[in-house]
Amino acid sequence: MVHKRENRRYGTNLPGLLLVEGVNDLNFLCQLFVKRGIYDYNKQENQFIPKSFSSKEKGSYTELKNGLVEELKDESLQAIGIVVDADENLQDRWKDLTKQLQKLEYSDIPNEPNPLGWISETKGKIPLGVWLMPDNTISGILEHFIAWMVPDKNENPLWNHVENSISNVPDRRFANKDLAKAQIATWLAWQKEPGQPISYAIFKKYVDPNSTSADPFIAWVKRLFQL
Repeated sequence: MVHKRENRRYGTNLPGLLLVEGVNDLNFLCQLFVKRGIYDYNKQENQFIPKSFSSKEKGSYTELKNGLVEELKDESLQAIGIVVDADENLQDRWKDLTKQLQKLEYSDIPNEPNPLGWISETKGKIPLGVWLMPDNTISGILEHFIAWMVPDKNENPLWNHVENSISNVPDRRFANKDLAKAQIATWLAWQKEPGQPISYAIFKKYVDPNSTSADPFIAWVKRLFQL
């Protein structure tokens, strides 16, 4: 028997909802929210405690996009946010996602993503925001965003060794689009507790949650959910 996967969610009955693609994305961002004072954390129960908005993972980009119809039927919501990877082509991802938003009657969509994160002001619709990882301006994924949070990245000897080692790997098996994933996986593999998933990177202090590189994303979240 095939069991249907339950998508993880933190927080219920709150006025806002943030949708992300996968569970690692969800847990990493929730860690960031805790360190930035947006969420609380119950250490005894190992549980994130949202304050003003829930966070939910949908399993994939396609499931997130197609599931917006149902998510927007929740009349108790006052704002909804979408965080997805730009992947290999920022413009293609933006066009694909906003095509769905147009079907949902959002009409003030710009031709290009806003570098500071876009938030719709379509009259008669709940505010809806979109953030394309890593920063709305380049193609990429969450791991690029995480890499920017490596402490003193440009002068960090371990990070430099990660980059040099991967660039010199013989018979490299992964595609160029997965380079950031390989770098972060290697960075985590060489820490005090090897093998931790990206979802623990902040709690283990392997990246810096107060990095200025995360400030624009946090500012977008605060604007969207009026924090």
